[in-house]
Amino acid sequence: MLNLTRWTPWTELAGLHRDLDSTFGRVFGEARQPSGSLASFTPAADVSRSGDKWMVSIAVPGISPEKVDINIAGRMLRVRGERPSEGDTPLVISEIPYGPFEREFTLPDDIDTQHVEATYSRGMLELVLPLKESAKPQRIEVKVAPEAKQLHVA
Repeated sequence: MLNLTRWTPWTELAGLHRDLDSTFGRVFGEARQPSGSLASFTPAADVSRSGDKWMVSIAVPGISPEKVDINIAGRMLRVRGERPSEGDTPLVISEIPYGPFEREFTLPDDIDTQHVEATYSRGMLELVLPLKESAKPQRIEVKVAPEAKQLHVA
């Protein structure tokens, strides 16, 4: 799998803006509240391969599985969701990211998109992406040819 995350400078600027807001909020005693399109985050992900399957694990604690949307279009796997902020109580300090998130992964050509499985357990979204049957290694049996009759010339 290549291109684990599509980099955009706007995401980096949003992160910088969020970090500066948090720093100034701590110094001047203001709570940081998520607002607008800048209130987004990128959940951590692991990608691995075992035998004839790829696995993608995404950390989404505190996010209901009903709030997660998984799509495959062509070779692109897209996982979207949202962690809503809790209540209307003003926060003094907040280090938990709230708001929408999106992760994109470019899949190899040999993924069987019809048999992808997704499970959610203890805040982890686990995706299993099997290879197509045609992409799996095939064992070729070696046959022994019958012994040819040898002519003896005297």
